[in-house]
Amino acid sequence: MSKNSYKAQLNYYDSKWGWKSEGTASQGQWDGTGERTGVLYFPGLAALKGKIINSVKLTATTGQTGYGTATTKTVYIYNSASQGGIKTSLNAGHRTGNALGSCKAPMWDNTKTFDVAFMAASIAAGYDTYCIYNGSSYTDYLKWTAVTLEVDWQEPATQPSLSAATVEMGKSVTINTPAVNNAYRHTLRYAFGGASGTIATGIASSVSWMPPVSLANQIPSATAGSGTIYCDTYSGSTLLGTKSVSITLTVPGSVVPSAGTLSAALAEDTSGTGLYVKGMGKAKLTLSGASGAYGSSITSYTITGGGWTATNGALTTGTLVSAGNITFTATVTDSRGRKASTTRTISVIDYTKPGVAVCDVYRCDADGNRKKAGTYFAVEINASYSAITGNTLSITARYKKQSESSYGTAANVTNNGKTVLGGGNIGASTTYDVLVTVADKYNSLLIQRTLSTKSVLQSFKRSAGAAIGKVAELANWLDVAWNTRIRGNLHVNGGVANGGATNQSTNDLLLIDTGDSYGEWNYDCSFGTDDASTLKNSPVTSGPFYAYRRTYQVYNTVNNFYNTVVELHESYPQRGRIWKREYAPNIGWSGHWSYSFTNNDVVPIANGGTGATNRGDALYNFIVGGVYSGNLNDLAIIGSYWINLSSCQNGPSSSGYGTMEVTRSTTNNYLQRFTFYMGMTYYRTFTNGQWYDWRALPNAHTAETLWEGSLKNGTATIANGAKYAYLIVGGWAGSNEDAVTQIIPVGWGTHMRLTSADKWLAYQCNSSGSNASLTILSNPSGGSIAWVWGVCRYKE
Repeated sequence: MSKNSYKAQLNYYDSKWGWKSEGTASQGQWDGTGERTGVLYFPGLAALKGKIINSVKLTATTGQTGYGTATTKTVYIYNSASQGGIKTSLNAGHRTGNALGSCKAPMWDNTKTFDVAFMAASIAAGYDTYCIYNGSSYTDYLKWTAVTLEVDWQEPATQPSLSAATVEMGKSVTINTPAVNNAYRHTLRYAFGGASGTIATGIASSVSWMPPVSLANQIPSATAGSGTIYCDTYSGSTLLGTKSVSITLTVPGSVVPSAGTLSAALAEDTSGTGLYVKGMGKAKLTLSGASGAYGSSITSYTITGGGWTATNGALTTGTLVSAGNITFTATVTDSRGRKASTTRTISVIDYTKPGVAVCDVYRCDADGNRKKAGTYFAVEINASYSAITGNTLSITARYKKQSESSYGTAANVTNNGKTVLGGGNIGASTTYDVLVTVADKYNSLLIQRTLSTKSVLQSFKRSAGAAIGKVAELANWLDVAWNTRIRGNLHVNGGVANGGATNQSTNDLLLIDTGDSYGEWNYDCSFGTDDASTLKNSPVTSGPFYAYRRTYQVYNTVNNFYNTVVELHESYPQRGRIWKREYAPNIGWSGHWSYSFTNNDVVPIANGGTGATNRGDALYNFIVGGVYSGNLNDLAIIGSYWINLSSCQNGPSSSGYGTMEVTRSTTNNYLQRFTFYMGMTYYRTFTNGQWYDWRALPNAHTAETLWEGSLKNGTATIANGAKYAYLIVGGWAGSNEDAVTQIIPVGWGTHMRLTSADKWLAYQCNSSGSNASLTILSNPSGGSIAWVWGVCRYKE
């Protein structure tokens, strides 16, 4: 801090006598005729502009005062309107603004010091010239003969500035310290959240600072925050003052949470392999070790993969139904909204149930050679299975006489080879059932085969039985081993027993031997009932239902197994309808019965058809039968309808047939368009809760005005006139103005006349492109053509 003393140059201005140069400063009225204002100029005082002013003392010597009883005079101090010296050119307006303050001066020849702190702001602003003034009577008249100022001041502190107001943590920013004195030095400090510290000391003009990333700990739930940089200005060891600047610090994008570790484990392992096997286990994903970064915390978890999702740190999948790699991704989000992810991939081993491509069972000799009367039988099979860890394939065969109820002991069968069984004990005159079992560790497949008797042309059984192509075994049966074709009619008085294309004894239309393409119930059959409610899994649930059930298998190349298809070829109540459902070993039955029709179906009108077998009958049925009858105000269902107006209410006419189209623009706005059969079209709308009146639309049977005017001479062009088969020309010929209609056929270029008695008008019609023209040839009676109408538009 410093103290300076400044001696004033003095003068005063008298409102009657003007400026004086007596070296004194006077205020007030001396003799009641002139009002005086004193001026004090302090050379050198302007150098304190911008400094910090701590105190101001004014010392004045009083040379003369006015009369009166007061022992002190009130002196008001003002800023001078003119700075930098005693200015005699100022006149009475030299003061500016309000008084800075006042002091009490003693009477007569006294010297006194006053505390004039109210002058500090003006001195710091650079003012060096002041006025004293009191406009009261001569009782406050005062003359100062000497005035000095003593000012205690110091240099101002440095205002710091930044090269960037927003800085990413871990990157540099320049802090500038432009001191007013090159000898000053600075200490820089920061405060951010609850953290603070010293950036640098002894800085002259600038320094580079890298905010540490650790400051992110102060804003755990935000990516940016505001802090302050303080600048302490020193002159030597003396602190002159402190100023500051704000700074915004952002968290680097690299500051993200740690996703931790995503681990996978097998759950509900039904394969016993300890591995991920399709259809025989689940996966459990667990996330551990996730953490925030620099003070943040984890706010959410998500694990996704394979179509599964969990919103916490653990996910247990459903049964793994697809083979191959499945990648799971765990994502964490912290309190700053930053995300991080980690993945884990598991490999699911493929598994399919055992399947059979070929299974052939036949009579043979001991060496496996095919013999029609062989007493051995051979099994040739080509089976497949999934060779996963610990899984094996076994194939066995058991057999029994068809008349017996239980099979014998199982014998092993070689895959992809021939196995001879029976030990020579397979009687040539007996039918045997053979049951082949193909099994792995998890699933099995049963295949049933029949060994017929030896092949003979014809055989008779003593107990009234007969057979063709085999040995007779069944009493009271004709047993045919060959495919049979009956050229004539077949009449059956009795029932039809199980097996083959026969009536099935079951009432379950979806009864099949799943997984076995040769099972007892996987054959074609017919069925019929007068009460479909007695059937199970039937698409028709009431009334009569007669159909032929066809069962066949389709190989699924993707999953390496056979799908079983059941078709119901319906003969009643709708002949030609084919119902269909499909069974897949891995997912079961398809959702619902669906149907199509054969090409020669006749669909009744009640079911949306024509009930006819030819086009003519179908059209007649549409027009005459099966049409909508009722109140057309109730017909607000989108679609097309055949309408018999004589049976309807609120139509455009009381009779007639036609088509109705109902469309909708919004939820409660409809349009009905009715077209008569070979006739006009009418329309109306439904809006605001009501149907509006029917209106006619122009069509091929309505005349259209193509031209209108008064053509007495010259030519008139008819736009698009050539698109009509003929024109109707109307006008008056002659003074009696008889209306005349003339039809002009397609033959353009024809000369025509409008006539009325002895009055006439001749004209010619031509065409060019799509337009036509009328040219007046002769008009002796002053007639005119008024209209041209087009009818039957026939081309575009």
